[in-house]
Amino acid sequence: MTGPGRRGLAPAVALLSASTTANEILLVRLFGVEQFHHFATMAIGVALLGVGASGSFGALFPVRDVEGAERRLRAAAAVTALALVASPWVAHQLKVEPTQLPFDRGQWLRLGVLVAVLAVPFLAGGVATLTAFLLAPERTGRLYGASFGGGALGVALALLMLFVLTPARSLVLPPLLAALAALVLGRSWVAVGAGVAAAVLFLGSSWEARLSPYKSLPQLSALPGAHRVAERFGPLGWVLAVESPSFHLAPGLSLSFRGPLPPQTALLVDGDLAGAATDLTDPAAARVAAALPVSLAHALAPRRRVLLLGVGDGLALGAALDADARWILTLEPNPDLLRLARELAPLRFWQAERVEDRTGNARGVLARERSAFDLVALGPSVGHGASVGGVRALQEDFLHTVDGYELFLRRLEPEGVLSVTTWISTPPRESVRTVLTVAAALRRLGHSPALRLIVVRNWGTVTVLVRSVAFSAGELARLRAWARERSLDVDWPPEEGSADVPFNVLDDASLRNAAAAASRSEQDVARFAEGYPFDVAPVDDARPYPHHFLRLTSLPALVRGAGGSWLPFAEWGPIALLATLVQTVAVAALLLLVPVLLRGRRGEWTAPRWVVLGYFGALGAAYMAAEIAAIQQLGLLAGHPVYAVAAVLVIFLAGSGAGSLWSDRVSPERGVRVCALLALLLVLAAFTLLPVVHLLVPAAPPVRTLAVLGCLAPLAFLMGMPFPLGLRRLVRDSGPLAWAWASNGFASVVAVPLSALLSLELGSQVLFLAAGAAYALAAVAAGVGGEGRRARAA
Repeated sequence: MTGPGRRGLAPAVALLSASTTANEILLVRLFGVEQFHHFATMAIGVALLGVGASGSFGALFPVRDVEGAERRLRAAAAVTALALVASPWVAHQLKVEPTQLPFDRGQWLRLGVLVAVLAVPFLAGGVATLTAFLLAPERTGRLYGASFGGGALGVALALLMLFVLTPARSLVLPPLLAALAALVLGRSWVAVGAGVAAAVLFLGSSWEARLSPYKSLPQLSALPGAHRVAERFGPLGWVLAVESPSFHLAPGLSLSFRGPLPPQTALLVDGDLAGAATDLTDPAAARVAAALPVSLAHALAPRRRVLLLGVGDGLALGAALDADARWILTLEPNPDLLRLARELAPLRFWQAERVEDRTGNARGVLARERSAFDLVALGPSVGHGASVGGVRALQEDFLHTVDGYELFLRRLEPEGVLSVTTWISTPPRESVRTVLTVAAALRRLGHSPALRLIVVRNWGTVTVLVRSVAFSAGELARLRAWARERSLDVDWPPEEGSADVPFNVLDDASLRNAAAAASRSEQDVARFAEGYPFDVAPVDDARPYPHHFLRLTSLPALVRGAGGSWLPFAEWGPIALLATLVQTVAVAALLLLVPVLLRGRRGEWTAPRWVVLGYFGALGAAYMAAEIAAIQQLGLLAGHPVYAVAAVLVIFLAGSGAGSLWSDRVSPERGVRVCALLALLLVLAAFTLLPVVHLLVPAAPPVRTLAVLGCLAPLAFLMGMPFPLGLRRLVRDSGPLAWAWASNGFASVVAVPLSALLSLELGSQVLFLAAGAAYALAAVAAGVGGEGRRARAA
């Protein structure tokens, strides 16, 4: 064999896999910056679509001999390196407006073109890997293992790159890795050209992310005198500080407030408003804080020990300082955001000595922190538009689950108060779910919500106060008087005999009805939630999507109502996910199935076609479903979704790579047993992994790391074996190999948005069960294929 030689195949495959996997991770981050979180699914689907389409290419244009395979391998590596430079540039020229998808058919065409353009590097990388399998069919396990190992390397390098560059500029990494692969295969001119082009394009001053006009940064930049004052990079987000004399953030500020506002600097994460650095040394800050719902709990009684979850607008800290709190603990998961807030709005020394800042996941810190608090406060985490528009629907949030509220209540003094403030919407959704969720948490602790629940509302926010001890008549009287002075309405508990006209009028009594149902019984809560137009039932850690309210069964009615004009404002996240699923199925069928059905029948088949399609398709779907389920459940343990994604991807890819390498030593007949064992382990994970996570949350980081490795590494090792074992058991020719590759890619593409929807609606435990069922199907297919092969041999 000439050219790269057998020794050069594995390093080249590893580098190509590292380049495309890094590109996938960085596209996820870039889509999160330019659009919103839910577009991450599209980036993953694009990657898998390109890899699967490479199977179609192999079926349509099979190689004839070894020399042709070597030429194709070198050419595919060169195209990968060049496409990783050209593809983002071309995609940047396409103007796609996702919010217009329900109304403008032209946007669907543009979206399809965007997907096709972004899939080209993954297609070329897949062709290179597929061709490497053809050049060394006896070493599929080693090559497949190199692909997995390279993927793990790509994840690690992409995360490191995000510490020093923005997501848009970090795209310089993938073409450099692919250029190294081209260099290994003897294409030095391509390596140099791709490297120089990547540096010039992605590190040049003209290359920047193009944000959606619905994000906060474009809107803030249009304010008079707006300018950027600070910027930080990191895997947890691109943190930016924007200053403008016109910017002010005070959620729920009383309409009766009269007076100046303190200077504030907007804090943004990934281009969206995340809080503000407020000058608390300005006397106006204390007066503004006293006119906000965050001061409600302080109006009931002095709060000496206060826990604030998130940086927020800084005014909750001002309210606690003004109420003479002795110890104020602020927990913020993003260290860059917390540091910027303190750097841009430093405290006086007599203020700072009462304030302690910590970074980390609040659930994890409180599971280890045994201190008790007089007040635990959660405020609105983003701007009003993002909240009511439903762009947070797909974001995991373990703070606003029943399990989260239960933990917060356990960390309170006997008369301590949990305060949760949310934005109001029409009809109310987030605020209604908050009322029902705090009631469910109280019941878990053995308390009736009656007389332990207060709901206060103004023009823009709803604040829920809850504690384990009933509120006294005197406390309620003080709170009502405080609320009247600030034009706030106390929706619950109702005041007997009161004929006061509300300051802020809602279209209906949803909030009061929710509180009434929550105060009576769990059965009343279930009936209320079932009859509500949105899904407002409490959620737990198995389905940590407290900002998802849209019932998918009501989607057709929403589309028909008012011509669908209010559809994007009902909840854009799940709608975008459904659009991704529809577009993915359509494009995947076009690029994968049609070419294979037309010309993919060539070659010698050692097993029935339906067996090959079913086996490799089931493997693709099962792998993605198990991976997504593990990412969701480990999000609580890792402390942040980014850490969970990184940990699961690295463990799955590295473990699967080791399993693929080991599979060369295993008889292909063992593939049936491996798939059956995986099905059993995934069913076991569905019922045991989340309780294990809850058990490990208080543990030290080294213990949590070892536990995650112990849970996932054996599973990942086994998951790397069925594909190479199946190739040796069921596939003997380039034609069937292309079918297998395409089937696996198509199933993986569809599985990503489908798994996300399944997790969103039913929870990660059901997703684990679905992955187990897919591996069981693969075991059946492998068994049938083996019997057919023996029968043909006889």
